[in-house]
Amino acid sequence: MLSALHLCTLEARRHPVAVAAAEQIQRLPRGGQLLAVAVCGALVFSLLSALLNALYMLAMTLSFVFGGAYMASKAPSKESFEPAFERWFLEDYYPKVAPKLEQASLMGKLEQWLGVNTRQSGASWAYRFWASRCLPAGISDWLLVKIARVNLGTQASPVMVTFVGALNFWMLAPRVSIDFSNLSILDAKATV
Repeated sequence: MLSALHLCTLEARRHPVAVAAAEQIQRLPRGGQLLAVAVCGALVFSLLSALLNALYMLAMTLSFVFGGAYMASKAPSKESFEPAFERWFLEDYYPKVAPKLEQASLMGKLEQWLGVNTRQSGASWAYRFWASRCLPAGISDWLLVKIARVNLGTQASPVMVTFVGALNFWMLAPRVSIDFSNLSILDAKATV
């Protein structure tokens, strides 16, 4: 490999254009030679910098294209939202709402709606009640992610909750605030 590089350098030195350029540079005064070398160095640096920038942009573009294609291929299905919503409801929402249900004596309304004793398995019965009124969610496809919106309240007093689906996973959207005190869905006169 070293000998091939050495041969290439020798051939470049023997090339007529390179020989003519070397002769022109040697005719210049000492200051002119330094200026010519500096200009050539700046030109070579600019060309290498432009080449590296172009390669970097190509790599970034390919990363975005292939990363986006991967994310689009891993978007969760619409059918996977309900199990994810149930898990979120039972683990996050219901534990925060249950004390308010008991404080406001709304468990009786829930038992009246469901016709069962909710004290034994309140979370699962509450989920069935909310799911029957809130689901199916409005799901929109945004190419790389899916957005699901659920109203945990009523039309008159909505509690909109947004979920983001990406990489075969549904999660609560960042920076979403939920009004846990709004239990308007339990109002018998409320329409969903």
